[in-house]
Amino acid sequence: MPSHPTPVLLLLPILLAGGACAGVATAQQATFQFSNSGQKIGSGGESVALGDLDGDGDLDAVVANGYTPPSVLVNDGTGSFTAFTGVLGDDISRSVALGDLDGDGDLDAMVANFNQPNTVWTNDGTGTYTFTNSGQALGNGSSRSIEFGDLDGDGDLDAMVANTIAKPNTVWINNGDGDFSQSPQELGNSSSISIAFGDFDGDGDLDAMVANFNQLNVVWTNDGTGTFTDFGQSFDIPYGYYSYSIALGDLDEDGDLDAMIANYGNPNVVWSNNGDGTFNPVQSFGSLYSSSVALDDFDGDGDLDAMIANGGAQDPHNSAWINDGLGNFSFVQELGNYDSTSVALGDLDGDGDPDALFTNGGFFSDPNTVWTNESDRDADGVLDDFDGCPDDPNKTEPGNCGCGTAETTVFGDLDCDGDYDADDIRLGMVEYGIVEASACPADLNADGEVDGQDLAAVLAAWGLPCGE
Repeated sequence: MPSHPTPVLLLLPILLAGGACAGVATAQQATFQFSNSGQKIGSGGESVALGDLDGDGDLDAVVANGYTPPSVLVNDGTGSFTAFTGVLGDDISRSVALGDLDGDGDLDAMVANFNQPNTVWTNDGTGTYTFTNSGQALGNGSSRSIEFGDLDGDGDLDAMVANTIAKPNTVWINNGDGDFSQSPQELGNSSSISIAFGDFDGDGDLDAMVANFNQLNVVWTNDGTGTFTDFGQSFDIPYGYYSYSIALGDLDEDGDLDAMIANYGNPNVVWSNNGDGTFNPVQSFGSLYSSSVALDDFDGDGDLDAMIANGGAQDPHNSAWINDGLGNFSFVQELGNYDSTSVALGDLDGDGDPDALFTNGGFFSDPNTVWTNESDRDADGVLDDFDGCPDDPNKTEPGNCGCGTAETTVFGDLDCDGDYDADDIRLGMVEYGIVEASACPADLNADGEVDGQDLAAVLAAWGLPCGE
């Protein structure tokens, strides 16, 4: 069979796998929608952390349950979770952080406990989410949040703990094998709710932003050795209003870290970094009763969007907000009617876009919920069920590799042979009705011959919108 038609077919990625049909961002903003997966996973959750606990390549979760011991949620790879309790002890937990604390390549956990010392749990790495209490008792209880980062520049993960009931926040230095020593520093005396690390002043080390309950929020700058100094900027939230959560990211795409703060009793606020670690408020928006914020790119346009968890009987509606690329956010979707306490974003079902896991508790003790992102990555106006695949949720036959199975990591590899080539282009043309099916990949009109009529079919299809 002549081989010359193949180069012609390889000119078609702009029609079938690029341009208006691509699974990548284009000038036209893609659409997205979060759908409730229908799962009801426990109740009374207060915070959640995502990570691959069993080494199978998908994101599992740990939920701190507020008034009961933490639970481990094991993902089957499709975003369906099974809950296990007793894995991380029996203490009443308020928050959990995941990271490789002992340097053995798997994720360990530190749990902030209510009226009990905080605990460190080491993962045995066997893939059975088996954790062992290290025996450390860190602090004297009443902790609310934990953040990991290399604070002293020695290559391992240290910790900062936010403490409530007007106890100072504490810094814990890792000796490299998961054993922690308390730094003599005491950072503030507010009741703190949330901590976020980032290099605010551009000097290469991790600084800290702390959200305080009924007090002004504070930025602490690191000298590179894990010693922190109050930067002198307190975020001007009036006394009597409470900040519950902080998320950091380059929201206006100017190269530095900005902040979004979720407030309970006041609108949420976007704070723009001037590049030197000082922040200016640029937008206030949303519910007056927010408890958590997380950032990710929902629609594949390259900027960070925001998910807000809202709680309390006053306004139990979670919300998604879209970024215009300049740090200006607009409301796009309401998610559920729960008293939510926390939200985490990650690709839970393996289709390449961020999904959401909400913990729900508070007044109603609602079940924790998973919301799946159905995004239109090719901006054709139809929500894609799986990135890189035609807009048809029922396709499972050959020619739709990756649709629902994530068998391939090569974009456009419809025949699952590990590469993107003329065969994939042909399958795509058949899928969109441009040509008929044929056993001969280059026989576009299915007449049993590769000739000028096949080339004419290519030229006739060139530049058409997908699906025509």
